[in-house]
Amino acid sequence: MNRMIALWAHPRSRSTVLERVFIERGDFEVFHEPFAYMAFDARSAIPHDDLNGDMPRDYEAIKAMLRTARQRSNVFHKDMCYHCVDALKADDAFLREQQHVFIIREPARAILSHHAIFAHMPVHAIGHQALHEIFCAVTRITGKIPYVINAEDLARHPEYTLRKLCEYLQLEFLPQALSWAPACPEQWKAWRCWHKDAENSTAIRPDPKETGADCLRLPPHLIGHYERHRPFYERMNQFTQQVQP
Repeated sequence: MNRMIALWAHPRSRSTVLERVFIERGDFEVFHEPFAYMAFDARSAIPHDDLNGDMPRDYEAIKAMLRTARQRSNVFHKDMCYHCVDALKADDAFLREQQHVFIIREPARAILSHHAIFAHMPVHAIGHQALHEIFCAVTRITGKIPYVINAEDLARHPEYTLRKLCEYLQLEFLPQALSWAPACPEQWKAWRCWHKDAENSTAIRPDPKETGADCLRLPPHLIGHYERHRPFYERMNQFTQQVQP
């Protein structure tokens, strides 16, 4: 039986570079934010490039696409929970079909990165609250705490973090999947403007711009975004995997 792995994320969480590892592995069919197509069309104010006109646009059709893909191969999909949170919370059967991984990033860093691309982002799109809701739903239906990765651990200790993730998922660790030539994978083209750093990367590394306290200073109009989402980050961060000293 082929498997389906879901990487649940919020915007600017380093989830795309983690997705790149699964693209490089070559043993999964990788879908990049298929549930985002529920929220966007060509008239959307949210920055996008060439939307794939062949992608389904409603929850049931997207779910059917993933299930069909699973019949022919292992499936990995990375998604933002806020796009589909209500439908997903009501769909225990679909959640039970998957192995779940969650990635979180300190909200101030994520908000500043998000704001640099989409200055008019709504507060719910910061995404930590919806991510926590799905985390709780998976915990409820499985009786187990799902796997949580902190983005800073991924950036600072990529090999160790990926080894532990593969161990949890019962996957072979493939060290060659941790490096690549700069490129824009086909899956990213609709949202290319969001992924320039990932596109130009060759491996997972810390961002050299994120040093010192200055990088965490939020402008006044974003403080409310931070205060709303920080508690959900803190709740999930209790369950992140311990990194190697």
